[in-house]
Amino acid sequence: MPLPDKLSDLFPSPNNLPAIPKPSSLSTLGYTITWDALDDGTAPPELSSQLAGLYDASRHHPDRALAERLRQLVQQYPNVPVLKNYLMTTYVLTGQKSRGDAVLEQTIQQHPRYLLGLVNKANQLLVNGDTDAVEALFGGPLTGLGQLYPERSVFQASEVGHFSMAAFDYFLEKGNTEEAENRLRLMRDLQYHTIDQLRTMKNRLDMARMEQNLAKMQAGFEESISIDGYFRADDRQTTEPPLFEHPEMQWLYAYGLIETSKPLPVDKRDILLALPRPSLTRDLSKVLLDTVYRYEFFNDQDWNDSQHNFAGHALLLATELRADECLEAVLETLRQDSDFQEFWWGDWLNDFYEPYFRSLLPARASELQVFMREADINTYAKEVVLGAYVQEALTNPALKPVAQTWLTDLFTFLLDHAEDEHLLDTDLNAWLIGAMIDLHLTDLLPLIQTAFERRLVSENIQGNLSDVEQELLQQQHPVDRHPLRPLAEQYAYLHDPVAYRKAHPDPERQKISDELMSKMEAKDDEWAFLYDDEEEETEELPNGALFPSGKNRFLPQEPIIRQPIPNRNDKVSVRYTDGKVVRDVKYKKVESDVEAGKCELL
Repeated sequence: MPLPDKLSDLFPSPNNLPAIPKPSSLSTLGYTITWDALDDGTAPPELSSQLAGLYDASRHHPDRALAERLRQLVQQYPNVPVLKNYLMTTYVLTGQKSRGDAVLEQTIQQHPRYLLGLVNKANQLLVNGDTDAVEALFGGPLTGLGQLYPERSVFQASEVGHFSMAAFDYFLEKGNTEEAENRLRLMRDLQYHTIDQLRTMKNRLDMARMEQNLAKMQAGFEESISIDGYFRADDRQTTEPPLFEHPEMQWLYAYGLIETSKPLPVDKRDILLALPRPSLTRDLSKVLLDTVYRYEFFNDQDWNDSQHNFAGHALLLATELRADECLEAVLETLRQDSDFQEFWWGDWLNDFYEPYFRSLLPARASELQVFMREADINTYAKEVVLGAYVQEALTNPALKPVAQTWLTDLFTFLLDHAEDEHLLDTDLNAWLIGAMIDLHLTDLLPLIQTAFERRLVSENIQGNLSDVEQELLQQQHPVDRHPLRPLAEQYAYLHDPVAYRKAHPDPERQKISDELMSKMEAKDDEWAFLYDDEEEETEELPNGALFPSGKNRFLPQEPIIRQPIPNRNDKVSVRYTDGKVVRDVKYKKVESDVEAGKCELL
């Protein structure tokens, strides 16, 4: 069988990739790609006709006889760099790596602008992660062939393919995953590499991104400062219930609230709201403070939905009444530490407190500003106040100027007192910046930049300064608006959130959710073709050995299933190593035994 005389015969285009619409990544390169052999003018006519065959032999049929033939040709034609490239390849594939390295060094010295020689050397350097040496080799970063070879307007497909692969490794080593993915797109669109090669590289890219994100998150956690607060009523604990002016208050201790089977009847709710306002609001304040003064008493009991949701009822009723008379009692509950908040509210903190504060704005904004400036207050206790102001300003745009002043005064105060460890809270500063983004307060950008320059912002929450600037100025992501429900609807929502959402669809929120999901799916779909085949592929090495394709090299072979960790007040059942089973006990009572491996969750 005659050997092909053109590289286009060895690498038919398209390769084994599925049909892809004409890609823009190739049309914007600024140079032409050809699949025909390029004549660089170094090979005489009698040699040119042999090059394609020599390429095929060195790549697919290397042996020592071929190596000797190529060595002689290199001596005969010392100014033809491609011969040295074929000789190096043959040496490497026949187990003569040291000779191959020597030929490569000779190539670099004698032909310092020979692209494939530089690429081969770059690949060696990148094995050790030496990106500085790669830049010195090429005279700059591997941004593109057009920048590195401005005198050329045409490149052969193999040059573009091999350079792009080296550039992928270069940018991956530099930690620039976006540029690495751009090179991978170019390789995909070029259709020079196999699906297996592209899949392996995509898996490496995904792994690098995951490691980057984990490292970034870890660094963010280590650098962030949040305030947990402390429980402020240790010396005021009691087991005695409050003395109410209205006996009807006991109903709040007898009916459930969240996903309960025993909700507060509507007629009893109406009776409570009809009580005289002065005495009713005093009693509601007592109910709220009961969470503080009998915290130890309730914390030692098993959670009972019908008996432990009294504070939630009180907040809902206070919200309906717009009861600013209860404000100090509400704030006192927020002054306690995170364990207190977790016990009483769990993940529902915002659902109860945010509507209450919204009902008081803007009239009581000054009192809330004072609270936000208090020392040793839990981060998320302050965040719920902040969120209430933002949501109210989004609902009523006339409040935006007032909210901007309120946020400016607060942020300035916190930055001015950043040396006070009882006030410094980089997480809260990030939430404040998020509020400015949601309200599109571009005038506050200088203040935001100052906070970042002083390293007073947790980047895990809103991203880095560049992310914040882009989002503040362009608002690429839709703002999450929280509905403010009437009392009856709020009770219905808390009783059965799933059923409520089905009965009260929110087209705007659903549109936001659908757009976000669509973007995520589009990003996944871009590379879905790499994983369409389900059979494991293998690639044969020159010595006959086989290794698995990259399809699963960087992925778990089996799905990792982890049991979710219960909340500390959830009831669980456990089995100890001696076979003993304990059922329906609060997780916090067995948490240490679970972590120590003395028992397992059932």
